[in-house]
Amino acid sequence: MYIADMHCDTIMLIWLARREGKEACLRDASVDGKSLQIDLLKLKEGGALVQNFALYADLQMEDGTSPWTQFTEMAEIYHAEIAANPDLVREARSYNDIIRNRDAGLISSVMTVEEGGVLEGDLERLKLLHEEGVRMMTLTWNYENELGFPNEIPAEAETDYWQYFRFKPRTDNGLKAKGFEAVEAMEDLGILVDVSHLSDAGFYDVAKTLKGPFVASHSNARALCGCNRNMSDDMIRVVGEHGGVIGLNFCPDFLMEAESELACKSTIEGLARHARHMMNLGGKAVVGLGTDYDGIGRDDLAIVNASEMQKLAEGLEQYGLTADEIEGICYRNVLNVYKEVL
Repeated sequence: MYIADMHCDTIMLIWLARREGKEACLRDASVDGKSLQIDLLKLKEGGALVQNFALYADLQMEDGTSPWTQFTEMAEIYHAEIAANPDLVREARSYNDIIRNRDAGLISSVMTVEEGGVLEGDLERLKLLHEEGVRMMTLTWNYENELGFPNEIPAEAETDYWQYFRFKPRTDNGLKAKGFEAVEAMEDLGILVDVSHLSDAGFYDVAKTLKGPFVASHSNARALCGCNRNMSDDMIRVVGEHGGVIGLNFCPDFLMEAESELACKSTIEGLARHARHMMNLGGKAVVGLGTDYDGIGRDDLAIVNASEMQKLAEGLEQYGLTADEIEGICYRNVLNVYKEVL
């Protein structure tokens, strides 16, 4: 079974390691002797067809490195690592690239950006991102930026973890004026708008602005787990109506509620429950994959890393999903969106 994963943070970890003078590469990735959840050899073993590599910029980086500089440094690493491994991977900037790479037996890598703050308010940079190969971008991370606002984690969650799942959706602050402009420009350029991390108000601003598909690259169902990053039932319906996709996130506290972070578990059963719930609301084409590998921060997952992704297809079948539904989740639904937008 082919696999198309809309989100991982692997390039960021390699970049951070190299800034500290440590060795790290994408082919067989490890940092301080610890194997990363994604590298090219694991992707090959796991059946990867497409892997999105998110370049995440931290707006509050301690050493003051600007978001744009962070992006350009990570982009340089990304391009160099893809070029160094032509036997395994080739960059894809369009749907046709993905098909050509597939036919050549190669994994397709797609560059994405996590944090619209990399623009630093300069919307002309969207053209530069597109020229660099970026084909998807979240409008925010967990901070307000020039484009809009995220949902917030309750401060009470630091002492009472149950409060993490009792957040109040931000319905009053959505996209700013430049956010609306950015969404329209992204649609014109062929950069997918990613609403993971965005506030509820921002989500509906995007939905009102765009006619075609947008994605939530790494989010689950809020009705099953009240995480601020998950989609409400109505939001799932809206994504489906737009022909978009929501990527199943493997992070434990996006899948289940518990009294502590460590008590939350990432299981195939949990992934199947979220998939079924979202398909019941948004249609069977609304669910894809957005593992969040190398951004989860935990290894105690049912599917530990990218090499084990075939366990997902097998496991989803055991929990009652049909072969057609599983194929859609694993790769086809994402590819259909890419075919329309990229």
